[in-house]
This record gives sequence, C-alpha cells and structure tokens, in this order.
Amino acid sequence: MSGSGLSLCLLLGRLQELGFPCGRRRVRLRPMRPRLPIGTSDFLQLRRDGLHYVDKSGFVVDVLRSTARVLLVPRPRRFGKTLNITTLAAFVGRTDEDRTDVFSDLEVWRAGDDVRAHFGRYPVIFLTFKDVKANEWPDCRARIAGLVAAECRRVEAVIAPVLSPAESSLFRQLRDATADNATLWEALVLLSEWLHRATGERAVVLVDEYDTPIHAGFHHGYYDQVIELFRNLFSGAFKDNAHLEKGVLTGILRVAKESIFSGLNNLAVYTLLEPEMSQYFGFTADEVKALAIASEAEDKLGEIEQWYNGYVFGGETVIYNPWSVVSYLMSQARIPRGYWAQTSSDDILRELLIQRGLVSQADLETLLEGGAVTKVIDEHIVLRDVRENPDAVWSFLLFSGYLKPISARPAEDQWEVELAVPNREVRGVLDRMFRTFLVEGLHGSGRVQDLCAALLKADAKTFGRLLGELMLATISYHDLAVRQPEAVYQAFVLGLLVTLERTHEVTSNREAGYGRYDVLVAPRQAGGTGTVLELKVIETDEGETVETALESALSQLRERDYASALRERGAGTVYQLAAVFDGKRAFARAL
Repeated sequence: MSGSGLSLCLLLGRLQELGFPCGRRRVRLRPMRPRLPIGTSDFLQLRRDGLHYVDKSGFVVDVLRSTARVLLVPRPRRFGKTLNITTLAAFVGRTDEDRTDVFSDLEVWRAGDDVRAHFGRYPVIFLTFKDVKANEWPDCRARIAGLVAAECRRVEAVIAPVLSPAESSLFRQLRDATADNATLWEALVLLSEWLHRATGERAVVLVDEYDTPIHAGFHHGYYDQVIELFRNLFSGAFKDNAHLEKGVLTGILRVAKESIFSGLNNLAVYTLLEPEMSQYFGFTADEVKALAIASEAEDKLGEIEQWYNGYVFGGETVIYNPWSVVSYLMSQARIPRGYWAQTSSDDILRELLIQRGLVSQADLETLLEGGAVTKVIDEHIVLRDVRENPDAVWSFLLFSGYLKPISARPAEDQWEVELAVPNREVRGVLDRMFRTFLVEGLHGSGRVQDLCAALLKADAKTFGRLLGELMLATISYHDLAVRQPEAVYQAFVLGLLVTLERTHEVTSNREAGYGRYDVLVAPRQAGGTGTVLELKVIETDEGETVETALESALSQLRERDYASALRERGAGTVYQLAAVFDGKRAFARAL
C-alpha cells in the first residue's frame, strides 16, 4: 500500500474513533465530562464560557418573591454566595444585550410570569468586598472607596445626563475616590437616587461578602473604623430609601444589628439555622451524585461523602462543600485533601483557639473524636466580644463552617444547638489546630528545640526524657481514655516537630520499605540528617514491659526497612529511633 493510502486509512480510522460516520461504520462518542468551574464565581462568565452550572437560580426566585425589602443571607466561605448574587444581578439588571440564552434552561425562567416580570428591568449597584483584607485602616478605606469609584465609572453614562452641577461634583468625588467620609457614607443612597431618576426604576443594591473588611478590622485593630463606615453606608442604602427596589447582602456572619444595621426594620435574615434558602448554597446529595456520574467518578461517592459532606442547613438539608467537591472531581489524582482549608487565612480561628484558649481542651477532644457538644448560639455576633466570650466563639465556629448543627431549638432570642464536626476535611483542620493548641505554648521554653535536636542526633536518652516532660505539661489531654492511643501520641509528637519544618519535611503513616512508618523526618536538602521514628504503646494487660516494647519497635524498624525512604531522598545520615509510651511516661532507644 502506498504511503498516501496508509495515511488515508489512518485518518479514516481516527475519524471513526471520534464518532464521525465513515463508510458503514459509526463509533459512538463517549459523553464529555462536564467542565467544572474552579474559581469562576461570576454567573455570566461561567455560562458564556460553557462551564457546568449546578442550577441554583431558585435563589433569584425566592429573593424576588420575598416581601422583605432587604435580605441578609450569611453562609460559610466558598459555598456559592458570590455566584448566587451575580446570578441575581444578571437576571434583574438592565442591559442592551439579550440574556435570554443564559437563563432559558434554568429554574428561574420556568418560575412564572411574576418572576419573569423582573427580568432585565432594574439598575443594579453591585459591590463585592471579598478581597478587602488590608492590614491597616487607611488601606482598607482606600480599597472600599476604590470599589465605589469603579461602580460609579460603570454607571456614569447612564446617570451623567440627569445630574445637577452640585450632584456632578459629588459624583466626581466618588468616581475619583477623593470623597471625604461624609460623602462616601452617602455613596449608595446617592447612586440609587440618581439611577432611579435616570431610568425610572428603583435600584437593586447587592453587597457581596460585606463582612470581610470587618473580619480584617477585627484581626488587625481597626474594627471601630470599619464598623463606622459600614453603619453609615448601609443605613443610607437600606433604611427608608425610597429609591431602593431590593437589597441583598451576603457574608459569613450576621454581625449584630446594633453594630451595622441599626434601625433597619425591613431586614430579613436567613442564617444556616433557618429553613429558607437552605438548598441554594452548597451541593445537595443528588447534585453531587449527578456530578460524580458525569465526571466518571461514581465509585468515589463514598469517599466524597466522608470528606466533604455533613453540613446541615435549615435543620434538614444535608449539604456538601461545593468548592471541595469540584476541586476533587477536577483533580487528576482524585486524592481527598483539604481543598476548602487552603482557600482562606485562619488567623481569627488560630487566635481564638490557640492564643486565647476560648474553647476548652475537653470540648475540642470530644469533637475530634466524633462526639457532639451542646452550646448556646447567638446569631447576632459582635466580633468585638468574641475575644472575651466563649459562647460567641461557638457561634463563630458554626457560622464559619467549622461545625454543623445536629439539632437546634430556639431558646428565647438565641438557639440551643448540638454541634459536631461535619466531615474529615474540617476534622483535619481542627486537628492541626489542636496539635498547635497543645504544643505552641511549649515551644518558647526551649525544650521542644532541644527535643528536636536530640532526635536528629539519635540521642535517645535526651529525646525520651524531654518527650516525657512535655507530655506532663499536657496531662489533661493524655488522661483521656481513647480508642486509639497510638494515634494520640503520634499527633502529639507531630505537633512537637513543627519546629523542624523549615529544614525538614515531617510526614506520617506513609508506605516505605515493607510497611508504613509512624513518623519520618526527612531533610529538605540532599546530604542532610534524617530520622525515622517508630512509636508503640505498652500493652500492660498482656504483660509487656518497657524493655520488650522497645525491642519490638526496634525489630520492626530492622525488618521493615522504613529508613529506605530517607535513603531514597538523599539523606546523608540516617537514624532510627523507637519511642514507647506508658501513660504519661515516654522511653526511647536508637537502633
């Protein structure tokens, strides 16, 4: 056969593989996996780019049918708040383009004429504060003024013709981000008035992640300034504003009415304890199943459930973390990990749990072991009080997504809620926090540094002595009767070895040689010193002694050759140590 004939055959064969009809053969195309959005939270961009959209447009229906003029819908981060609010903006916003194509197959389009009457009708003011995380107040204020300025530039062509000379001066100050506080406070009410005059329709004001700057102010010391700005900004926009059609705010917390929404009597709040809108943030079980099937990952549903399910919204609706599910399905390896935990700083959580110790060790231990604690939850959080009020800390943990409500019952103007950790992903976050909680205070004493140095010199006597001393400092933790004591000791040791992470990689429970090592301390640079550590709990009920336990652990090091992992990483010096535990006592020996 000639070369050209061979090439033609190969071409025809390739076309048939792709599903094109060639001759009498037809090969059916395999369905394409959905193109899931990672980091795309703008509805119009997502739809125009052909990315997969889990239909949450019922949120728009509920907002438009609500009799409340202003709605606040707090949910944890990365649960679809921005996507929902941009969906609302795209549906109701006035525009010259025809957006029918992006809505025609969605729930909002099928809802009825009462909802369709709002389509493309209103001027929209949209501000998102999700990236306003400045360390200092002047920078924070500048970022907020910059967002207002950008919105002014977006609507300038619409409102410029209707402004008086005095109004034009105010508008230029807002547009150029040169406005003083008094003018900046009036920004939303002025823009809504001018848009109403220019279009004949009242404005829809949408504020996304309103409390992000408040969190930053709380952590960095300018809480009072940011509260003052938002109290005035939102009061003008949402209180008795004749130019407002509808206002919607999203965030993580419901900041206390006295702090931000003073006198706002037309505000409806739907926290995750309320049944309203519970299905619109996060994925339901049916939605996750459909995504997994479309992504050819139906066999992974059990793993996805263990890691990313478990949130409870509205008392009944069980929700999956959408960010983590999408990240998992889009990863090639499909190895479960803490995707959600990587998306934001945990500075406030670290301060509350570690630096101030506002949650007791006993409560944390109960939660990490899969148990539940019952606490009083106040939906009206005053962040200023969180540092001193343990009850407020539980509200913060719940509404931020670190805990779930197993059951909740109203108690006057608060809730009595049974709380638990929702899934393995969050348990990993809290477990790391807890390890730090236990040992961070010990690092300043110098004993932890001495212990790490002894480990890297195979000084077993010093290592065992210091390990025992440090355990005594956390006696309440190790007094617990746990089902897997080795895991308790391992977590404690790993927490102590955090100091080494600049020069060494500390890992646990990974395959090496002929089994799985307990703790491996590998040098980050070739030629450095590495240590493998085998841990064992003395089985006193079986007559085991310190000596026999040490020998058993050393034999395991010899026979299973865990040290091969260090040699493969280029360690110049390799040490092997066994550590055994008897209650609050520790003993060590080098191989």
